[in-house]
Amino acid sequence: MSTMRLSALRWTMLDKPSYRPDAPDAAFAAPLVMLPGTVSDARLFAPVLTRLGLRAIVPELAGADTASALAMLLLARLPDRFSLCGFSLGAIVALEIVAQAPERVERLALIGCNPGVLSPQARALRAALSRRDFTAAGDPAVVRAMADDVSDATWQQQTAITLSRSDSLPRLSRIAVPTSIICGSGDLICPPAMSRAMAAAIPGARLALIEDAGHYVTLEQPQAVADEIAAWLATPANSTH
Repeated sequence: MSTMRLSALRWTMLDKPSYRPDAPDAAFAAPLVMLPGTVSDARLFAPVLTRLGLRAIVPELAGADTASALAMLLLARLPDRFSLCGFSLGAIVALEIVAQAPERVERLALIGCNPGVLSPQARALRAALSRRDFTAAGDPAVVRAMADDVSDATWQQQTAITLSRSDSLPRLSRIAVPTSIICGSGDLICPPAMSRAMAAAIPGARLALIEDAGHYVTLEQPQAVADEIAAWLATPANSTH
């Protein structure tokens, strides 16, 4: 796994082919961009990508304190066209990206996503949450290891993005690319009801509720997520963009 820094962003390219070698249109597959969640990095997706034999561009969610500003920052550095997958906070930013530049997103996957805004009570609780308490919600050791590597400045930016994000619910019906929505059946942070509502709002969206998994579904059930990602990547992209 190699890491390089471009301006304010850290990028990780997982060292695998960027397409399935047996796919008929493999040579023309769009790059895969995966946006991790709060205090997460490429390790969040590694178990899934290893099973698929894929590589992905995994930017660090840093350099801005609003989802719209971070989306603009990422769009300035991402390929002209790409498949986009976001987890949790990364899914919030992914929704901003597809809203700002729908012509550049070939397909969209949202994992453990809350597309709305926090209630006043939830917002107050999140604002008061320390990084240690946030990390305690993720039992796998890899979650704690990722959090240990995130700077205080990045934690503060990611917290600000969470608190200031726009409500994406009204614009879900305008998403016009193949969309996969994935959620752990036991997710207490972004409960399955949120994913069901998104699937109902996005035309043609595919919904997958993964059994025996909570919020960190990519770490808890990587094979099941890999199967869903494979089906999503195999879905023909719309030819209208």
